[in-house]
Formats: sequence, structure tokens, C-alpha cells
Amino acid sequence: HHHHRAIMLASLLFDLVALAALPASCNSFSLPLSACASASDRGCRQGSIKQTHQSGGVQRFHHRRLFMLTKSAIDQRWTGSSLSPMAPLLMSTKSDTESGQSENDEDSVHVHIAIDKFISTLQVSIDDGSFESFSLKGPSAPRKKRKNKAKSNDADADTLLEQQKEKLRGKYKTVSGRLVLLQEKKQKRNKSRGKKEAPANENIDAGRLCVQATIKYHLATDVAKNWKVEEQPNSEQTEVEQGLRQLFTTAMGSSIDEDSGAPLSEWGAQNMNGDLGILSGELVTFDGVYKLQLQPQHKASFRLSKKKSSQKDINASRQMNDLSKLSHDRSKNVPLSPSSKFFQELGVSNPDGKPVIGMASKIRQCQKFVEIVGNLVDKSSPSRIRVIDMGCGRGYLTFSLHSYLSNKFDTMQDMISVETQGIDRRPKLVNEINGIARGLGGEFTTLNFIEGNIGETHNSLFGDDKLHQNPENNNSLDILIALHACDTATDDALFFAIGRDADIIVTAPCCQHELRPQIDRHTTNNPNHPLSEILRHPIYRERATETVTDAMRAILLEIAGYETQVFEFIGGEHTAKNVMITATKVKRQRSDKDQEKWLQDRRQRLIDLAHLYGIQRQRLAMLMGESIVLGEDDEVKTVTRSLSGMAPL
Repeated sequence: HHHHRAIMLASLLFDLVALAALPASCNSFSLPLSACASASDRGCRQGSIKQTHQSGGVQRFHHRRLFMLTKSAIDQRWTGSSLSPMAPLLMSTKSDTESGQSENDEDSVHVHIAIDKFISTLQVSIDDGSFESFSLKGPSAPRKKRKNKAKSNDADADTLLEQQKEKLRGKYKTVSGRLVLLQEKKQKRNKSRGKKEAPANENIDAGRLCVQATIKYHLATDVAKNWKVEEQPNSEQTEVEQGLRQLFTTAMGSSIDEDSGAPLSEWGAQNMNGDLGILSGELVTFDGVYKLQLQPQHKASFRLSKKKSSQKDINASRQMNDLSKLSHDRSKNVPLSPSSKFFQELGVSNPDGKPVIGMASKIRQCQKFVEIVGNLVDKSSPSRIRVIDMGCGRGYLTFSLHSYLSNKFDTMQDMISVETQGIDRRPKLVNEINGIARGLGGEFTTLNFIEGNIGETHNSLFGDDKLHQNPENNNSLDILIALHACDTATDDALFFAIGRDADIIVTAPCCQHELRPQIDRHTTNNPNHPLSEILRHPIYRERATETVTDAMRAILLEIAGYETQVFEFIGGEHTAKNVMITATKVKRQRSDKDQEKWLQDRRQRLIDLAHLYGIQRQRLAMLMGESIVLGEDDEVKTVTRSLSGMAPL
């Protein structure tokens, strides 16, 4: 009973809209006799709305009549588009003139009332400055259910699953919206040409405040729409209202004009078949969170779900919508500011933070590098940090890491000193970058560069012995980096770090030439080699040389007591030498017996890898005294091999 009264009240409310839309010549409403047939036996007569209300027996019929007025009102409310949402939503199996018409009409009224409330509340929140974001959800993609059935049934289930997914192609998955401040093209052009910029307030006024709607489709490419928030000159609705109505209309429409600008995917309207394409939504404002629910249709609603009661929450929300923070061209959250003074002094960026021509990739390398090292450092709690960069070159990464670590630990209560040393064999370059460090001063006073060769430096920051054996240095974190040290110079740097018990080792190997002649000779002498079809191509032999060299280094570092990782640290478009090896010293947690067994396994794997590619010597293995060649009796102890002679993967 209460549910029916609610429907009546909603219909009466929309009836007022219909009354306002009628021509002035229409003074009364007449009910068609054909529609009254089922109610005539209870005294229904033609007449006005007032007369209809006097007869309780025809109340349901009057509700139906009011609904037809509501339908007309909604159709007029959604004018301006040929995509009237009422047609697909008000589909009924019976004629409007039949008293037994389906209740789908009543359900669709609930849906449209909820949608109208959602759009109007969103627009009001934009007008009063309380809008934060909105989101809409469409149907979810079907998932395969885990059941213990026969394989034939699994095949049928997979086919059915693909069919269900295909029916969703092009439908809305999610729609999310937020405020953005778009910069005019003229402003961007002036800024790129280095012209003087307008004051901050003028830039904000010149920008266009928009709601950016990101539309994600099922099995289709995402798109973004920017709707202006101000009212249009020749329209009673803003672009936001028009865009949202078009969005809902497209999601529910059965006859869509693909040339009308509807937000369709590249697949068009093939699956927009009148189903309820948007199921729920959410509107977030400073005052609270509103929920839009469109399924089931007879329970469609839009209501305040969560109210922000505390002033702290409201202030935080308002700060998010500060115009100065809404710029679409927002700066990225990066560990190093591109406008840092040391970047400028090294000729990497200009005072505005823009990279000098040809140096954009260098900034990306520096940003990614310090991020990787920072994550490794976070796992420890040192009292001081010492860094050596072997083969530092001009010192781009050396300056970057020193600045990052200095700023990272400067804010801590216990001041942690950061000392960094770069090593290079070119005296003129060493003097030049030392001058830059001294000129910068401040945090760079503990950064210095010395002349020396990789692996042969006697005045290094770490000294010549394992300083960790000194109790005073137990809580010192020693880091060695060697990026793009050519060929076996990487092995020399690794052995230098191992010999001084460095805590963290970071290398990016370069020019792995040492193993190439050995692999070439082994491939030529073994035409029936399991990998002959790969290694007979020179390009694959080159790649195999790089891969095997770094894999052997990783195993040797593990034997030396390090936990290793090998990965791509930056995209290949920035540098071809983009493989990085990181090694972190770990405390032994195994018993002596288990440790010996584990070391034996690692050494055996190293020998098997070398044997597979015909490698008899490798620089780091030689420096560490590790054998990689099979003896006469050793082959019996190796990992069990297949008939082809290849160790199993």
C-alpha cells in the first residue's frame, strides 16, 4: 500500500511538469472512453482530474492516465536529442489502451526519476562548488565458474563464456568523472615558446573548467570526454547535463543514430539493444556520497548514502577542488624535481624544469634509477650511507642518487650522513664535475670525484679491507653502483663490491663481449647442439651472449651471499642497455649443512649453464675462484640430462 502511494505521489509530481508544458488552449483533460472500458462499471465517466479523484474505484486507472502524462513530460525533458529513452524503457507487451498493461511502465518511471535526480544533483553540486567526482557502472564481464565437470562440458562453457563476452562488446563498463582545468591552446603555445606567462589568477580565469568523463567499454578502446560546466548560450542545459543524458540514453537506447555524437565505442551501436546499460552510480560531493541504483528497476533510487559530518572531511574535500590543483597538465609525482639546480648545472634541464633537447631520456633514467635504489635502501635502517659510483662519467646518476638520498634522510630525527664518491679515469672530466659539486655546496659538500680505474682504486670510500668487520661500521650502509661499465669492467666492479662486503650492488651491464667468441666456436663445433637452430643466427648469438653473461653473474652473486634480481629498469626507447642487476646482502638463515648443500646446487647450476653454451672462462668466476668447467668425474654429479644432452629446464 505504501509502495503504491509513493508511485502515485511521484506521478503527480511529474504531472505538474506536463501541465506546464500544455498549450494554453487546453483547459481540461478528457479520458478516452476506450481506456475507461474496464472501469465504466464502477461509475467512471469522462471528466477532469478532480472528478477522477472522487472515485476511489478508478484510482488505479487514474494513475495509469497520469503515467501517460508523465511519459510525455519526460520525453519533453529529454528533447534536443533524437534518442528518447522512453521508447526502449517503456516497452510493453500490451497496448496503452489496455487496462492490463505491464508494470514495466511504472518501473521505468522509477528509473527516470532516479536518473533525473542524479543529473540535477550533480549539476547543483557543480554550481555551488561542492562537486568532487562521479562514477557509473555497467554490466560486469562474465567469469568462468570453477566446477568439476567433464572436459567436453568445459569446452561448452568456454564457448558460452565467449558468446556472453561478445554480447557486451562496446557496452559501458565504467564511467568516471572529475573536474579539470583545461589550458587554452594559445597559452600552451606561448609557454612552449618561452614567452612571459600571465599571472596565476589570469591563467585560471583563461582556462576552461570542465568535467572530464573517462568512459571504459567492454572489449573496446577507452575514450575521454570534456564537458564544459558553464551554461550554453542557446541551450537551457550545460554540456554536463547534455552529456550525461546522452550517456544514459545511449546505454538504454534501441535506435541510436551513430552520427549524432553519442559516446559510442569504435564498435558502434551493435550491442546497445535496449538493455539497462548502466546499473548503478555514485556521486561524491563535499557534503556526502550519493548512491544511484537502477537495478532492479522497480527499486530504482537515488539517495544520500554517507554524510560528511566533520568539518575536517569537508575542508579536505574543498582543498582537492582548489582551482590551482585542477589543471589538466598536472606535474608528475617524481622523486627528483626536473628543475633541480644540479640538473641545470649538468646541462640536463632549464630553470623551468624542461629537459634540454636530447636529454629527456636522461631525466627519465635518473628518476627510475633513484626510485629503484630508494626501494632497496628502505629495507635497512643505517646510521650512515656510503655510495661509490664506478665509471661515473659525467655523473648524472651520481648527482641524482646523492641528492635523492640526502633529501630522503634529511627529514629524519636521527641525522643520517650521506657520502658519495664517483670514480672515473679521465682527469679533466673529474676536475669539471668536482667543480660543479663544490659550486652547488649544501648537500653536495659530501659528494666528490676521484681519478681511478674500476676495480683498481686504492683511495676509495670503502677502503681496501672489509670495513664491516670493524664494530664502528656495523650500521653503515655501503652501496656500489656501476652502470654501463663496458664488458668485463662490470665483473671488476662486482668483485670490488664483494671483496669489501658492500650491502647493495646495482649494475647495468654493457657490451658483454667476453663470452661471444666461446659461444661462436661451440656453435660451429656442435651442429647438433640442442640450441643449434637458435644459435646459428648471429643476432640470436649476440642476445644469448648478453643473457648468459648476466645469468652467470647473478648466480655468482648468490654464491657470494647476495639476493639478486635481474630486470629491465627503463624502456628500450631510452637506451639499448637497459638490463639491471641488483644484489642485496642477506644474513644466512640456513644451518651449515643446508648452506653447504645450497651452495653445491648453485655451483652445479653454474657449471651446467656454462657447459650448455661451451663457456670455459668468465671474468667474475675467475676472480672469485669458482670453477665453471666440468672435470673428468664431474659429469656424473651434474643434474640429470635428457638423451639430447641438454639439462632439463
